Amino acid sequence: MSFRTSAIALAMVIVFVLFGLPRAAGQAEPDAPAVPTDQPAEVEAAAPEVVPPQAPAERPEPAEGELAPEEERTMGEAFLLKLREGGLTMVFLFLVSVAGVGYAIERAVNLRLSAIAPEGLAEEANKLWRMGEFEEIERLPDRKDSTLARALAVVARHRHSNMADVSMMAGDVASRDLRRHLQRAYGLAVVATVSPLLGLLGTVIGMIGAFDKVAAAGALGDASLLGGDISKALITTGAGLTIAVPSLILYHYFKNRTNQYALVVEEELGELIGTWYGAEADVEQTEDSEEDDES
Repeated sequence: MSFRTSAIALAMVIVFVLFGLPRAAGQAEPDAPAVPTDQPAEVEAAAPEVVPPQAPAERPEPAEGELAPEEERTMGEAFLLKLREGGLTMVFLFLVSVAGVGYAIERAVNLRLSAIAPEGLAEEANKLWRMGEFEEIERLPDRKDSTLARALAVVARHRHSNMADVSMMAGDVASRDLRRHLQRAYGLAVVATVSPLLGLLGTVIGMIGAFDKVAAAGALGDASLLGGDISKALITTGAGLTIAVPSLILYHYFKNRTNQYALVVEEELGELIGTWYGAEADVEQTEDSEEDDES
């Protein structure tokens, strides 16, 4: 006899012993003799039925692509389930969040002081100006492409104009370049504005579905159904605000950073123009005074 057959036979014997013997003993017992009326009848307690211990039922493993039961879910699985409950709106919120991350990375990489006013550029330009190397100043954007280099190239190109005109032309070049930097950060402001609206749209759609269920259920509708649908609908609002808050913070951060770099460009450019044209004005004034003295 094989081991499997022996195990089955042993199990059958145990079941018969636990369930069959007490019942057979109860049926085999003769009826109790009649008790005299002057003595109280004795009530025999029924023998307790023995229940065999049952092994805990094994839970089936979740199929691939399915989530585990609620008590066995990890934090990542629970978060993924919440995102799924958000519906189609979560897809658009995901695309908006990807755009926001792209804008933030682009600004973090390209908005640097070396791209606006590199260190040592003003001293180099001042040295070239005093040496009369004006063509080298005009070629500064080719070697050190930056806002300050482009403004200084305009000054060198129009060095024969008066100080007011040169300052206005150089300031216009620097202002256009800084506005371009600020415009590239504007995408973060758009993300911060659109994402809460998308979240609110998803919430409204979910609320409509929730009240439709209540209307279909009629007077016997379960209020828990309404609460569950509202909970799912509010997921989109939470996701939209989660995207909007950091996007708005980053937008104002990069905006403030651009304004700080603009002040650096303004200070260095104004100092160089004042030094260059102020020295020339002093030389011309000295020459005029000497001519007046000779006359």
